[in-house]
Amino acid sequence: MLGDSKLKPGLRLGGKYEVIDTLGQGAMGSVFRAIQHPIGRHVALKVLHPEVAAGLALRFDREARAISQLHHPNTITLIDYGTDDDGKLFMATELLSGEPLDQILANQRRLPPQRVIRIARQIAAALAEAHAKGVLHRDIKPSNIFISDIAEDHVKVLDFGIAKLLDTEAAKLTRVGFICGTPEYMPPEQSMDGKLDGRSDLYALGVMMWEMLQGRLPYRSGSPLNTVTKHQTAPIPPLHARVPLTLGRIRLQGHEQIARGPSAQRGGLHRRARGRRRRH
Repeated sequence: MLGDSKLKPGLRLGGKYEVIDTLGQGAMGSVFRAIQHPIGRHVALKVLHPEVAAGLALRFDREARAISQLHHPNTITLIDYGTDDDGKLFMATELLSGEPLDQILANQRRLPPQRVIRIARQIAAALAEAHAKGVLHRDIKPSNIFISDIAEDHVKVLDFGIAKLLDTEAAKLTRVGFICGTPEYMPPEQSMDGKLDGRSDLYALGVMMWEMLQGRLPYRSGSPLNTVTKHQTAPIPPLHARVPLTLGRIRLQGHEQIARGPSAQRGGLHRRARGRRRRH
């Protein structure tokens, strides 16, 4: 039941966003292509389904506040956020052209190492800005990474819907015993309700890099519980012999950074991503 969030073309939301067509629909809301009047800009308009809006209003507000702090070219740009006269919660962001990384992996399975580096360094750069501003994404995964066609493999990090704003009231919005995130990419401390910091996002990025290189996830199990347990207890699977040794060393150095602490993580992996950008 999509309720009134299934908007018809021509309808205006918030008095200025004219719906053109539907880009996608999910359990929590729909995304539309729209025109922002009076300037005529095309935008992506996310609208929560009425039946879930009340329960997700705080999460929606948190996502808007998180994105509004970020201005990195590899992070989705927030244009507007609010509630229309009928009580519909909406968020307007830049309209992207391209395809999500999960669709690319579904079609190609594994990616060449140089392409993995090109994509990963942009994600790391976007996360560096977010972490410096006290924003944790907490759900880094291929479906939240969009590969725009404005340039070769230009990355946009999407969906800060469960982002955590450090040192704010955000922690109060997470219920005890409720785990936010995606089990296949979730760091151990996140599934154990432990303290999170920037290393948690970088762990998920590492899992995603492993998947891009290998063509499959490092831990596969029949249930979400078994999957998060493997992230907590199982050894890290080795990379295939075809993966260059340089990437294998980066992976090992990444785990060393995670073990040493937040300051090492910020000064290591993020700096390494910038260094690789200069060389490629």
